[in-house]
Amino acid sequence: MTAQALPERRERRSAWRRLLRAARPRGRQFFRAFDQHAALCVDGLRALTHLLADLRDPDGHVREIEAIEKRGDAVEEEVRAALQGALFPPFARVAVHDLANRLDDVLDLVEDAAQSVHLYHITRVTPEALKLAELGLDSALKLQAAIAQLERMASPGAILALCGEVDALEAQADHLMRAAMSKLFREETDVTQLVKLKAIYELLEELTDKCKHVANDIQALVLKYGG
Repeated sequence: MTAQALPERRERRSAWRRLLRAARPRGRQFFRAFDQHAALCVDGLRALTHLLADLRDPDGHVREIEAIEKRGDAVEEEVRAALQGALFPPFARVAVHDLANRLDDVLDLVEDAAQSVHLYHITRVTPEALKLAELGLDSALKLQAAIAQLERMASPGAILALCGEVDALEAQADHLMRAAMSKLFREETDVTQLVKLKAIYELLEELTDKCKHVANDIQALVLKYGG
């Protein structure tokens, strides 16, 4: 194949993908559900951050987070029901199902972290713990922005860039986690507090892992359907 033919072939392929994207079923109910689920992830992580920043009313914050998680469960059920009734969903059925599950995994872990803070009777947290929660919130905000663009997929590169930022936040959380653990084992003299904080650190760091899993699913959709 000549060098001149390569750009022409790429242009034909790009035009074909644009045509497929235009012909793809919209499935607006799915995109609305994804938007709602992503917003709930942001709400849950914001509430968790508030809980860690102010432990004076843990029960109130935990109840708020539990209510958010239940709304997330309802959205996931809505997606499942819509899949059963949809002749042509906007993406492969397994991809739609997996994305809804991944988002729900984030909310489940937010609830787990909040309940652990309450049940362990955590009365003080470190700046590192709060920073881990903030990284999780930043990740959720990036995911929310990426998911908002999935329906039209007018700028696949922008969506992939947001997913890349989530990946970078997860790497930052890994680094912070290692530093926080090192500091904890060096400086914390109360063994009970050490065990509690170690468990909280692990849950908070895992939140960025869960967000990265969502980003990976979004990346896969963009690479397959974004042209």
